[in-house]
Amino acid sequence: VSKGHWEESSILQSFLNYMKFLGAKDPKVEIRAEYPDAPGADSIGSAMVHSPGGDGALYALIQENVNKRKGNIDVWYNAPGKKLIQDPQTGIIHGVIIEVNGAPKYVRAKNGVILATGGYENNPDMFRNFAIMQHAYSKGARFNTGDGIVMADDVQANIVNMGNNNGPDPNVINPETGISFGYMVAGSKDSAWAGPAFTRHNVIMVGQDGKRFWNEVQKTRHGRVPFHGDYVHLMMPDPAYMVFDENARLASKIYGSWSEGSEKEIAAGLVKKADTLEELAKIIGVDAKGLADQVAQYNKFCEAGVDPQFNRPKAMLKPLSKAPYYAVQVQPTFTNTLGGPERNQNAEIMSRNGGTILHLYGAGELGSIWSHKYSGSGNISESLVFGRLAGANAAVVKSDVSQESVLGGKPGFRPDETAPLYQLQPGEKLGIGRGMGGVIAIAVKTDGGKIVSIRVLNQHETPGIGGKAIATLPNEAVANNGKIDNVSGTSVTSNGFRTALADALSK
Repeated sequence: VSKGHWEESSILQSFLNYMKFLGAKDPKVEIRAEYPDAPGADSIGSAMVHSPGGDGALYALIQENVNKRKGNIDVWYNAPGKKLIQDPQTGIIHGVIIEVNGAPKYVRAKNGVILATGGYENNPDMFRNFAIMQHAYSKGARFNTGDGIVMADDVQANIVNMGNNNGPDPNVINPETGISFGYMVAGSKDSAWAGPAFTRHNVIMVGQDGKRFWNEVQKTRHGRVPFHGDYVHLMMPDPAYMVFDENARLASKIYGSWSEGSEKEIAAGLVKKADTLEELAKIIGVDAKGLADQVAQYNKFCEAGVDPQFNRPKAMLKPLSKAPYYAVQVQPTFTNTLGGPERNQNAEIMSRNGGTILHLYGAGELGSIWSHKYSGSGNISESLVFGRLAGANAAVVKSDVSQESVLGGKPGFRPDETAPLYQLQPGEKLGIGRGMGGVIAIAVKTDGGKIVSIRVLNQHETPGIGGKAIATLPNEAVANNGKIDNVSGTSVTSNGFRTALADALSK
């Protein structure tokens, strides 16, 4: 895009037209370069289904469009790809081996296979091998375990940028899910999609020596922080802890889904509590003198209004001075990874010898076009752009393979789809809504205008977050005859359940 003309560019108009084609009513445009001082930054922007985003609306549009085309598109769940089928002589990809109910199934692709399996956010071994991180966790994408990278490597694809990733941000790990409770605990103000900026209060983060390691109110740029005119990955000690006092506890939730004052998290032992800093240090295994000295030094910074250690802004220099004191371990969490099989401008996967692997295509963050620096929304954009390129090119009828069936008249395999999707009991009505993770389906039974029961038939909300809301909302709706409050930190899930309930009651 020519300098400074993002809003008038034909590229942007193409995106907006495509989003409207999918069903977006009034997509929004923002000029939002993550690194505004980088060359070309004034030509980077975002197009969103609606602002501020972060609610899965684009994915919902795409899924709805797939559902409209069920006559032409088969969607198989619980059928993970395990291995690509490649001709050893020609190198042509002829299909993929999948696994269904523990058994391998061979799927032939006459014209092409597209790898769009994401990165390795939830593969600890890959983080250790490629990102040199002993411990690393995902903020989401629980099923991105690097499967496509392994499959592509097996057919001699050129694997690139495996050490490039977007993180870390310090976050608390949800013991129920193994991923972060939210996006990040840092920042200078609350965010509609990232949640409370807890560290702007009476909070510091320290390593095992009790010393601070960064400006705690700094919102990282996908895990990167300023460094002598550049941006580099935040360096985090392992382990690391967020330490705060009673003033901070009462000022804000740590995450939107947490209890007020972290009372439930303290009772569960996730947040540690002590009457003195020395006692707290002993509980969490941090050097007691180091922590006490650091807090004393930090409190002097607060009194002076200047932080020579990490340049925390004066307005957010708030001392740790009111007992009791608290601590919770924070871990390095990552938004996404960027490595995988290299692809060309046609979405064709490149081989190690410089050519292409015939009939194999790629899209999304798997082998991303982004390298060290990443601008927000970039992976979603390349998912759309290269998804369409890969789809169009894979669909072209190929002349170097037979288009005839190889089954010899035998029936091909299909998953068992004979059972009805939702089984209703007598008197129940089906309601459909959409949460953060996809469809929410409920069965509602009424008697004389009063709701007597609600069963959840289908939901894909995040365990420990939206999943907790789904567990409590049916009982609340029955008790209050349909009136429910948003569960804190899960507004998208709550609204999806409310939509499903209204859908059922309208029938």
